[in-house]
Amino acid sequence: MIWDYTIRLTDVAIVAAALLGPVLAVQAQKWLERKRDVKERRLSIFRTLMATRAAMLSPQHVEALNAVPVEFYGPSGKLKKINEAWKLYIDHHDERLPTNDAWAQKRHDLFLDMLHLISQFLGYTFSRAQLGRDIYSPKAHGDFETEQTIIRKGLASLLSGEIALPLAVKEFPNADPGSAELQAALQQVMTDVLQGRKPFAQSSDKTEGITERG
Repeated sequence: MIWDYTIRLTDVAIVAAALLGPVLAVQAQKWLERKRDVKERRLSIFRTLMATRAAMLSPQHVEALNAVPVEFYGPSGKLKKINEAWKLYIDHHDERLPTNDAWAQKRHDLFLDMLHLISQFLGYTFSRAQLGRDIYSPKAHGDFETEQTIIRKGLASLLSGEIALPLAVKEFPNADPGSAELQAALQQVMTDVLQGRKPFAQSSDKTEGITERG
């Protein structure tokens, strides 16, 4: 008996496609959904960093910044550059560094470097100058952030004992000059008695009472 191998192989291919087709379709759908989720999380981080460029102490900004090395993790060259830029930016926030104008400018430059790399990776065509220039920042918000920083550092120094509250008594309210002089005189008498310069005098009533009982 002669077998028709061509027909049999075709049948096998049809059966395999019928069985594996739905499975492969489901797996492909899940893969696409994961890719979409990752991209949406990355876009959310970028949007938050863009929206909070003028409020870097806000919880939203800090949360988005801390999520960068997780959501932009990967072996590609662009992802590595983003993580390297993030690391440089975070290292610059070492509290041992002086927080002067030069330090603040360097922090701004490092942040723009990182933000520009993220924007390019996500397909945006923003220039680095645009990211640093096109921003709305009311002066009151900047003053508030500066004041918050001063208050936070002052409280931290106070609670750690590095500084103390300066207290100076200017005057006692409703103080009676005569009472103050009497208090000073009594203090001087007590000092003289305790040091033996003056004898301690008992009242005459108590002395008589003792004599009568004796």
